[in-house]
Amino acid sequence: MNKIKVGIVVKLAMAFIGLVLVVLVPLEFALGRLLTDFYASQVMEPLLYHSAQLADMLAMDPTAISLAPVMARMAGGEVLVLDASGRPIPFEGSSSLAPPQEAVTAALGGSTYEGRIGRTIVTAVPVPHVGGAVLLLSPSEPVTRSLQTALRYLRLAAVGTMLVGTILAILFSRSLLRPVLAIEQATRSIAQGDFSTRVKVRSADEIGRLAEAVNAMTAQLDAFERRRQEFLANVAHELRTPLSYIRGYTQAIAQGLVPAEEDRERYSKVIYEEAVRLGRLVDDLMDLAQLEEGKMGMVMSDVDLHLPIEQAAATVRPRAEEKGVTLTVDLPPDLPQIVADGGRIQQVVFNLLDNGLRHTPPGGSLNVSASSDAKWVIVRVKDTGQGIDPDALPLIFERFERHQSNGRGLGLAIVRSIVRAHSGEVGVENHPGEGATFWFRLPHKAKT
Repeated sequence: MNKIKVGIVVKLAMAFIGLVLVVLVPLEFALGRLLTDFYASQVMEPLLYHSAQLADMLAMDPTAISLAPVMARMAGGEVLVLDASGRPIPFEGSSSLAPPQEAVTAALGGSTYEGRIGRTIVTAVPVPHVGGAVLLLSPSEPVTRSLQTALRYLRLAAVGTMLVGTILAILFSRSLLRPVLAIEQATRSIAQGDFSTRVKVRSADEIGRLAEAVNAMTAQLDAFERRRQEFLANVAHELRTPLSYIRGYTQAIAQGLVPAEEDRERYSKVIYEEAVRLGRLVDDLMDLAQLEEGKMGMVMSDVDLHLPIEQAAATVRPRAEEKGVTLTVDLPPDLPQIVADGGRIQQVVFNLLDNGLRHTPPGGSLNVSASSDAKWVIVRVKDTGQGIDPDALPLIFERFERHQSNGRGLGLAIVRSIVRAHSGEVGVENHPGEGATFWFRLPHKAKT
């Protein structure tokens, strides 16, 4: 079923018209009732007064009936005089209207009657002592005409109000919707990949805050897109280097361009190392993608940090000895246990050691230590390299961000992702010219 597209401007105008109608219809009914009752009350009092006066006069002197027309004109109505049997007494100026039966019955029974019967306002007063009744009748056409005139002006005012209100609603809604339409256009541009779009913030109200939120979102998307493009370019570069080595050396061997056995062995070793490097890069990329998407399952258990730290150090130690770097491990015997994935914690320590080894010159040292406090277990990896460029320090844990030219630029990003997945924290202490100390801390189990 197709939805009918109705703009907010039209909706606001229709809502205003509906509001006016909801107010005016009951108002018209109430105004009619109010005017009718007011007129009746204003007319009823003089009619009743003059009816009583004429009845008293007739009780004292029957010839006073000649004054009945005068009394009727003074009251603004018509007069009827009934005898004791309820028949009209004829006289000059007597009303030709038929007397209402309920008024006649009430007056002949000795009761005063006042009320509105149909379109006529009626008062009936019994004549004391002699019987009969005096009736004064006033038609309600004047109040009907006044009411119709008032309602006509009311309706004209309603139509004018609706027209003016609709125009004002349209103008107001357009001024209100102008920033909303700008935000809509900006979001469409963002959806099409244009992250340079910005919305002008013209107010500090809800719409202004919405525009600020859209601008902040756009800035984040723009930064994310730049990082994504840089990431893809860096991945391509990192893949191209080992592939070019593998392709070049393999082609040289295949075409017989390396006759010496010693050279072929050296070329084969390079091919193997580059293949290993390529495999590690692919593994790191897959690990990082799964960690950032939260799809890498963690096998959590009680872990004694001695084991993953010592295993990571044992893996790096042969390379450290080959490079001439002294690797030491300083772990207190009473480290609290943590709840973690032991394999991933070993990967964190290995990446930090690998990073430190690459930036430590021959003759330097690399140290792993650990300590604990009331909440955390802290692991530190200290190298004696040249330290980190202060300009690169804020981005040291970003993907492919490196403070030296060598390395894949993924190890520290993986470290941060794994540590955060364990509700931990990671950081670095920089000592330019003396080295750097990378650290991470994980919450430990409370001692019982």
